[in-house]
Amino acid sequence: MEKEKMRLTEEDQSLLLKILFKQRYASELLSCELADIESDLKDSDHVHYLRVARLFDRLRNADM
Repeated sequence: MEKEKMRLTEEDQSLLLKILFKQRYASELLSCELADIESDLKDSDHVHYLRVARLFDRLRNADM
């Protein structure tokens, strides 16, 4: 049996983002995503990689 995809409300999404930033997990997730792409553990196009790398740099430089 296939699992149903979870759908988050905008309020749920906002809360999740606030927690990710508050706990400083957002930059850690981006770092892991970059490492997985660079290690060929995840397929990614060049545009996605650049977007993730730029966002990671912005978060790191903002010390979030």
